Amino acid sequence: MRLFSGGIVLLFLLLSAHVESGYTYTVNEVFENFRKAYNESRNFSAEFEETIFRDGVKSSSRGELTFSKPNLLRKRTVGQKDPTQLVQLIVLDGTYSWAYTPLLNQVNKMKLNNPEHEPLLPGIDASLQDVQKNYDIKLVVDEVANQKGVYQLELTPKSHLLSNPVDGGESPRETLEMWIQESDWLPIQFGYKLQNEAESNVIGVISLTNIKRDRKLDAEFFKFDIPDGAEVIDISPN
Repeated sequence: MRLFSGGIVLLFLLLSAHVESGYTYTVNEVFENFRKAYNESRNFSAEFEETIFRDGVKSSSRGELTFSKPNLLRKRTVGQKDPTQLVQLIVLDGTYSWAYTPLLNQVNKMKLNNPEHEPLLPGIDASLQDVQKNYDIKLVVDEVANQKGVYQLELTPKSHLLSNPVDGGESPRETLEMWIQESDWLPIQFGYKLQNEAESNVIGVISLTNIKRDRKLDAEFFKFDIPDGAEVIDISPN
């Protein structure tokens, strides 16, 4: 999973739902409600908390992000103790991904492979249009969350995503998760699990709060200005 590092955004499988299981909706109903809310939204902003476990080692970050369709993103990561301290700024302007780290005074620049690509969520490579073709989806039973109007979806890649035509090995196996709130059918949390052949495990969870939809954004909001004196490194694939 490449979260916010050059490519920015998840989902679903038919599963019958029963009242006694704690479900109110089927997985198809949750997905279709999410798709409709997503299609009707131009942009959304939120504060985020991200927690990553890499081979058992925990790291955390926080900040705010704004995502605008089809593929624009501005994400500010700030200090854990000092919210005025900028730790990293990532901007996707539709053509390039820019990642600025003030401590190094360095900018990583990467050309987006497909400017028309519409990610499922900011930082998730999965495309909304291809979710059902590429993933099996199930609705996870969580009676406490369901009673609060929150539904968890789990996506696992279909077999054609696991093959590696270059060396015959397997790609890292990635499981995606999304927690969707019934009140507006938009995600309040999403996560991923990544395991490769070397059994190196990565688990990440991103929680969203103070979510705002369809803000009026200035045309320059997703423009990245290179800071004075910063080293720019182009990491675009050849």
